[in-house]
Amino acid sequence: MESSIAKPPGTRSRREKLVRRVILPAIRGQNCPICLGSLEPSSAAVLEACKHAYCLRCIRRWSTLRRKCPLCNSNFDSWFHNITLSSPNFHTQILPPLNTNASRNRSGEHPRYVMNERRRSRPLPWRRSFGRPGSVAADVIAQRKLQWRASIYGRRLQAVASAPRNRVRVSVPVNDVVKERVLQRVEPWIRRELQVLLGDRDPSVVVHVATSLFIASLEKNDFVSSEQRNVLDNFLEPLRPFLLDRTDMFWHELRCFAESPFNMETYDAVVEYRRLS
Repeated sequence: MESSIAKPPGTRSRREKLVRRVILPAIRGQNCPICLGSLEPSSAAVLEACKHAYCLRCIRRWSTLRRKCPLCNSNFDSWFHNITLSSPNFHTQILPPLNTNASRNRSGEHPRYVMNERRRSRPLPWRRSFGRPGSVAADVIAQRKLQWRASIYGRRLQAVASAPRNRVRVSVPVNDVVKERVLQRVEPWIRRELQVLLGDRDPSVVVHVATSLFIASLEKNDFVSSEQRNVLDNFLEPLRPFLLDRTDMFWHELRCFAESPFNMETYDAVVEYRRLS
């Protein structure tokens, strides 16, 4: 709902200061941490609790699942939006209570549980919290994430790909600018996965092999599954000497991340998993 409280004298001045000193700096020159798109005042939302900014569409979708900021994990229940710089002015959106039943499926089971024919399994590691930055050391959070990623491969779990309409795909031809943007996004993810799989803190050579293969797949505009690729042209053979029987698992995880609309931190929090058959 929109706030509609009568504004006492002096409110306009305070709102103008809030726009100039808080809201505008949160948006100016920034990208949405969820979809990585450029933020514009007219289509952005700034969380009232922590002043982090997102695309209104992205944070609205996120708010139906969680009420914690994807960046700092602060609780939120409102945001500033419809921001105009010429006035300057904004509206405040007060969110209704979160419907915890909205994410349940028709059978009444929450999707974080994987079902077999007889019983419900333990919760799989998605929508996780690795510790709030500031309260937990960054190296501790990083180590927790490495342990979590190792458990994904060790338990032979498989990421559930985004719905086709939500996938982010790069149009060909892949010029140098597009290539650089893609690498900035996927290379940190690739490096972390290879650190886990190889037990090597600096797997730079294999990172180069994996990123080169990924860029080559974009240049071919070839989005078939890793299994189909192997049958068609042994596309992943350069990786197999390093990753052995986990090559296809790695490639599937990479594609799921790359085709999602999320940055690495948000993806870690929301990615869902199923067991490999």
